[in-house]
Amino acid sequence: MILAKVTKIQAQKRKGRYNVYLDGEYAFPVGETTLVDFRLMNGVELDDKQIKEIQSRENINKAYGDAVNYLSYQLRTEKEMRDYLYKKEYGSPIIYSVMERLAKLNYLDDEAYATSFINTQLNTTANGPRIIQQKMVQKGVPANIIEDKLAEVDEDRLLENATEFASKQVRKQRHKSFQQMMTKLKQSLYQKGYSGDIVSQAIDNLDLERDDDTEQENLVAMINKVQHRYDNPSKLINYLMTKGYRYDAIKKALSNED
Repeated sequence: MILAKVTKIQAQKRKGRYNVYLDGEYAFPVGETTLVDFRLMNGVELDDKQIKEIQSRENINKAYGDAVNYLSYQLRTEKEMRDYLYKKEYGSPIIYSVMERLAKLNYLDDEAYATSFINTQLNTTANGPRIIQQKMVQKGVPANIIEDKLAEVDEDRLLENATEFASKQVRKQRHKSFQQMMTKLKQSLYQKGYSGDIVSQAIDNLDLERDDDTEQENLVAMINKVQHRYDNPSKLINYLMTKGYRYDAIKKALSNED
């Protein structure tokens, strides 16, 4: 059995890190924990197996340090953490050890992650369940956890968020025809991931009604904006109808233009 003797342990500039020299030559770096666990000091003799164990422990500790640093910015899913460690080029055995350690310390918990993620989405965005689900799938949250956690979301909270979002969309679409505004409103709510029931209820909550005077003002403004593009009145009428204006209102507005 070939043995190598520890001949020097030199502190690095980084606190808690040391360089180990074997038989007078630099061999490997270690952290303070590894130094203590393996009782490394001048004169200690190590065989190849022990050296490999020390280096393996160091790799695990380094990977664990990278993992904790990655978690310091925000919660992560198990998949995100695993992908991150693979990207850092750690091997599967090391990643398994780190993941197991993080799970035991409750640093990785997909259920807790899903709960936190959903609450954040509901508090800071207008996203509905379908969009939130898609985002969690991308994060690697298991399907059963996503389903269970979304089922716990209060429908009243969803309706409140959808109604608030719909109200903002109405203000953005105020210069469009009532029909086009309603179409855009429904599309926006569906695109945000709300169900048909929530979309209908949110719109009902706004109690929207067509205002003929406002409708006519918007129509006249539209005519003034686009009529120079059309030398044929029928083409202009067709265009305005695609924007949700009624034929009789268009004819009235055009006759007033004359």
